[in-house]
Amino acid sequence: IHPKFTDFLQTVYETEVVPNYTTNGIILSKNDDRCKEILEATKAYCGGVAVSFGNKTLRKYALKAITNLLLYGDCKVMIHHIISDKESVDDFIKSVSNFGKDIHYHVLLPLMPHGRSNKGLEDGVFEYLQDEILFNDINNVAFRANFYKYLENSKIPVSVYPQETYSKNVILNEKVVITPSSFNLNPIETIKVDI
Repeated sequence: IHPKFTDFLQTVYETEVVPNYTTNGIILSKNDDRCKEILEATKAYCGGVAVSFGNKTLRKYALKAITNLLLYGDCKVMIHHIISDKESVDDFIKSVSNFGKDIHYHVLLPLMPHGRSNKGLEDGVFEYLQDEILFNDINNVAFRANFYKYLENSKIPVSVYPQETYSKNVILNEKVVITPSSFNLNPIETIKVDI
């Protein structure tokens, strides 16, 4: 929603870094001028966009945003799934079935006791997830860093790299604040901007 978001994407791109972003899909589902502006900037500057399926009350917006990104964004589209219980695994499997190969990666994030949640991944859920991925022969899946401890002895063939190597969190306020992740908000760098 930041009014300078598309300018930010362009600036990052012009520094020879291809930006990606994550969205809940609300703005990209509206088909208004702002939606079109962001989709055009996405097409021009971005390598990929992840759409969050974390909040089920926003799912209709997320689904429309995915449709718009696939039609107009000309980028790799990912879906972020929060895995907490067997029902969340079943929801992920259903999404894989519904979208087929249109989705570049289904990115799995374990529920963490952080922010509004005081719960985590339920016992036995990773094993159920692993069995479903292998049974359904799903290979367009990626695991976020907090799954790291589960993947060390997993039956799923994965490449593991150090946590937070390929992603950072950017907070756009009066200053641009870059942090290692949304779970670690200790600034790596703060950039003063003229607004």
